[in-house]
This record gives sequence, C-alpha cells and structure tokens, in this order.
Amino acid sequence: MKSSPHRPSIELLFKRGLGSAEIARRLQISSSTVRNVVAAIKKRGDASEKRIIRNDGLSLNRMASQLGIARSTVQSIVKNDLKLKSYKLRRGQYLSDKSKAMRLEKCRKLLQHFQVRRVSDVIWTDEKIFTIEPLPNRQNQRQLLSKDDSMSPKRRLAHNRLFPKSVMVWAGITATGKTPLVFIERNVKINSEVYQKIVLMDNLLPWVTQHFAGGPFILQQDWAPSHGSRSTLAVLEAHFPGFLDKNLWPASSPDLNPMDFSVWGMLEGKIAGKVFATVDDLKAALEVAWASIDDGYLRRTVNSVKKRLRACVKARGSNFEILL
Repeated sequence: MKSSPHRPSIELLFKRGLGSAEIARRLQISSSTVRNVVAAIKKRGDASEKRIIRNDGLSLNRMASQLGIARSTVQSIVKNDLKLKSYKLRRGQYLSDKSKAMRLEKCRKLLQHFQVRRVSDVIWTDEKIFTIEPLPNRQNQRQLLSKDDSMSPKRRLAHNRLFPKSVMVWAGITATGKTPLVFIERNVKINSEVYQKIVLMDNLLPWVTQHFAGGPFILQQDWAPSHGSRSTLAVLEAHFPGFLDKNLWPASSPDLNPMDFSVWGMLEGKIAGKVFATVDDLKAALEVAWASIDDGYLRRTVNSVKKRLRACVKARGSNFEILL
C-alpha cells in the first residue's frame, strides 16, 4: 500500500488523542484514509511494544536503533503506552537452587535460635580489603577542553595503579559496640594460625572479656578455610562457646551479615574520594571513620537482621532485599 502524504499529520493528531472522524474533518480528507493510517500506526506500535518488552535490558538508544525509530518515540512508548520506567539492575550474589534451599533451611533455624537467644548478643564479623586509591568513577572524572584539544596530549589520563597498596581489615560489631579494627598486612596469608592468634586471641578475646564482662555472647563468622579448620574450631569451642556453627550460619549470605550489607559500605563512604599516600594514612583514616560510627546506628543495623531472616524465608532462600 502506498503511504499517504498525510501520514505525518494524521500520526501527530492521533498521538494528541483525536479520533479518526475529527482528524478527517480537520485535514479535509476521507475517513477511510485516516482509518487505514491509524491502523498501520497501531500495528507498528504493537510490534514495537512487543520488541521493547522482549528486550527490556537494552538501553533506550539501542532500542531506538534496532527499531529504526527516534529515541523520543521509544521513550514515549515505554512511559505512556507501556507505563514502564527504566531501573538499574539490583545487585546481589548468585544463588544456585541448592544454595537457596540451604539458605531457607538455615534462616528458619536462625529464627528459631533467636527466639531463645538475643540477636543483640551476636558479634557480627567479617574481613575486607581497602586500597590507598579510591575506586574510579569515570562519570565524575572530566576536563574542560576545546574540540581541537580533545585528542591532544593536553587531555589528562585517568588511571589507577594495577595493584595499589592495600590492607586487609577485620572487624566486628554488636548492637552495643564495635571491636577494634584489626589490620592484616598484604603479604600475610590469613591461615588458621594467623586467624587464631591475631584475630581471635590477641584482639577479639580481650575485647569480648571487657565488653560482655562475663555475660552471654554469640560469635558469627563466615566459613573461610582458616575459620573452619579443626584447630580453629578447637579455639572457638574453648573461648567462644555457642558460636554460630555451619549448621546454623548459611554460606553465600552477605545479605544477612550487618558487616556486609551495611557497615563496610558506611566505612567506605566515610573515606570515599580520598587518595592516601601510604597504607598508614589509610589505616589512620579508617580508625577515625570507625570511631565515628555511633551506637544508635549499630543498634538499628543489628535489629534489622531478624527482618532480613524473615524476608529470606519468604523469598524461599533467594535474593530478598526487594522485600525489605
């Protein structure tokens, strides 16, 4: 069928909400011509909508290119016709069906456990590597240049060292306090002996003795090889009885540990954008940031754990943060 010369005008009026009869009257053309053009517009629109829905992970620019239409048209279809909005993908760890089933089982056990024991008595622990250079954000690394200079040596280079100096940090929190930060140098391998001596015996045990003053407490840790070796388990049984063992604490669950889902992010935020000359400067900044975390934040963060456990059960062990 030959395209009508009135098609652009018909399409414009149709998108403004006018009916076929009114369009025909305004343009002084036959109603059948308007109906044919409107039917073609609807058919094209339906096909475009279906392709957009099938490829909902593409950017609007890519969608427009593939459909051969303007980006503004795609944007209008998405917003006005499909009533959709573009969202960033949620972040979360990959979970196999086996992992989900394991998490479901252990989250149920933990909820039962915390009917008897208090979640506020748990020492939530974890390790994280911090580097002397901040993570790059290319969107914020800009330079004003003329077009002629845009490809010249005047254009500065945004770079990060391939292996910036770093330090491993171990730490823990409860609802009422924070352990000391424990710094483990980059060249030190955290094997069972190092974990037991530097972390458990030299730092955690003295802090527990002072903080809980003989009262009950529960140690949580992930199950890295050095944390679950036979010799480490013996140390835990002797000095940290009642720790959350492998039968209770689920693997692949940073979304259940306050250190992972909140504290490390807060600490990173407090030193964000800073470049440190030395690892010692980085350590000093981390100590200041750590000291500034108040008990109110700790209490709120720890108290959210049971809500997360219930959400994990509701999600059948899958990623659950959308339910919070």
